[in-house]
Amino acid sequence: MAIFLEMPELNPEFPFRIILNDGNILTTPHWHREIELIYVTKGSIHLGINDQPYSLSEGEIVLINGGDIHYVLASPGSERIVFQFDLTFFTGLNTEGLNLTRFFEAVEPFSPKWHREKEAVVREILIEMYHEEQRKEAGFHYQQKADLLKLFVYLFRNIPEKKEIHKSHEKVQSKDILEKLDQVFRYVEQNYTTKITLEEVANSIGYSQFYFTKFFKRNTGKTFITFLNDYRIDKAKWLLINSTDNVSEIISQIGIESDKTFYRLFKQSMGMSPLKYREKMSVKN
Repeated sequence: MAIFLEMPELNPEFPFRIILNDGNILTTPHWHREIELIYVTKGSIHLGINDQPYSLSEGEIVLINGGDIHYVLASPGSERIVFQFDLTFFTGLNTEGLNLTRFFEAVEPFSPKWHREKEAVVREILIEMYHEEQRKEAGFHYQQKADLLKLFVYLFRNIPEKKEIHKSHEKVQSKDILEKLDQVFRYVEQNYTTKITLEEVANSIGYSQFYFTKFFKRNTGKTFITFLNDYRIDKAKWLLINSTDNVSEIISQIGIESDKTFYRLFKQSMGMSPLKYREKMSVKN
């Protein structure tokens, strides 16, 4: 399975999870069937949903429907809480015959387009859910279920529909895009330790180098070279934390040919040297 087709391991009895991400965490284009809400708690973030770039500031929320292709670019100094849940949680409770799939396709996903009072109510529910997750007091799962139902009811009754809803042919187009991106990500995953050229990766999905360059930038918001460098730096960060290899050995494992280039990219990405990063993460651990 490719690393960018996300399949969260959720409890079938309560398919729900909360993740706290800081701004240095980059999520490359992916999709999953679960509904996702992102609440920005600090700074601002830049993300893309179905080929469209967006920005969210502190206190703002976005709802991402299952099947939507999305990514979040690295946004240093920011922080976000991610809430994911599967619609199957509501299935046995849906005695009114509500069209839940249609609702999540139609609802306006960006809280800046809601009234501020409505945004504040949703934010309060999300904060309570996060605090329950952190405290884990007796019965917190019951409280989380209650809060999730409260959240859904409030969204259903109060949040407006967006002006334009993706048509079925647009969904098919998005899946075609995802399949091509997935092939690219598989290629990178398998070959990042060696030299990768634009021509090689373009050929791997049957595109010309010129078309591939435009295709990748349009659908991820960054150039392929930038993505590849970010991917390799992420691998280096993992090795710095989880191995005792020295920096030169790590560079030889991630496909960056020049030590000078590696140090420049790492400092640019993390704001510190590789050894400082290792020291900082070792203290945390």
